[in-house]
Amino acid sequence: MASARPSKPWRLVVPSPDGPVYKPQRSEAATRDAADAEKTTTTSDRIVVEKWQDGRWDEWLRWVRTGGAWHAE
Repeated sequence: MASARPSKPWRLVVPSPDGPVYKPQRSEAATRDAADAEKTTTTSDRIVVEKWQDGRWDEWLRWVRTGGAWHAE
């Protein structure tokens, strides 16, 4: 049985020493804005964007920082 769709079907996942930090978002546009903001403040070298689909969270996009520049994988 699939789980119910969350009210915020997008989220950023940012690694931290205490475990991943989940930052739910309402839309793709809001997620893109949040990722851009996160890139300017995070000390992490990775930001994962996940989307709720088919009853589970799936990775949609991964941002990786290399040499001070961010690129999508």
